[in-house]
Amino acid sequence: MKKQTLAFALLAICGLGASSAFAADGTISISGSITGSTCTISGGTGAAPGSGANFPVALDRVQASALSSAGATAGDKRYFIHVVGATCPEGTKVAVLYEATSPAINPATGNLKNTATATPASKVEVQIVDGAINSPMDLRLGQASTMATVTGGTASMPFYARYIATGGAAGQGLVNTSVQYTVTFP
Repeated sequence: MKKQTLAFALLAICGLGASSAFAADGTISISGSITGSTCTISGGTGAAPGSGANFPVALDRVQASALSSAGATAGDKRYFIHVVGATCPEGTKVAVLYEATSPAINPATGNLKNTATATPASKVEVQIVDGAINSPMDLRLGQASTMATVTGGTASMPFYARYIATGGAAGQGLVNTSVQYTVTFP
C-alpha cells in the first residue's frame, strides 16, 4: 500500500512539474479604436457625390465584335465612390474593398460573372478597374483600392466597369451583375 501511495505522490509531483514546461513564451498586445462615423458614403457615375451607398452603373451597349477574343475589353464606364461630410476628418485615408465573398465574383478570373437570367450574353463578364492607377482589380483577392485622402470634407475614388470576353468571342445578350463593397479606413 505504501508503494502505491508513493507512486501516486510521485506522479502528482511530476504532473505539477510538467505544467511549467508549457509556460508562456510571449505576450500579444492588441489595441484599436472605435470611432463614430462622421462621413457619408455615396457613389455613382458623376464626379460629384450623389445617390447613396447603393447605386447603379449602366454600361453602354457595345457590338459583340468589340469582344471578339478572350481578354478583349470594351465599354469602359467610369464611376466614383465618395466619402463626404462636413465633419469628415480632414486628412483621413480611405480605400474601397470589394468583398471577395460577393457571390457574383468568378473564382477563376476575379471578374464579375454575368448573372442575367433572360437572354444572357455568353462568354462575357464585367471587370472592375481601379481608376486611380488604371489597373484591373482581381476581386477574388479581397484587396483594397488605391487610397484617397479626405480634403475639404470629400474623398473620391474613381473606378471603371467594363465588359471583358472570357473563353473566346462574346455572344450577344444582356449583362447584369453586382458586387458588395466596404469603405475602409486603413
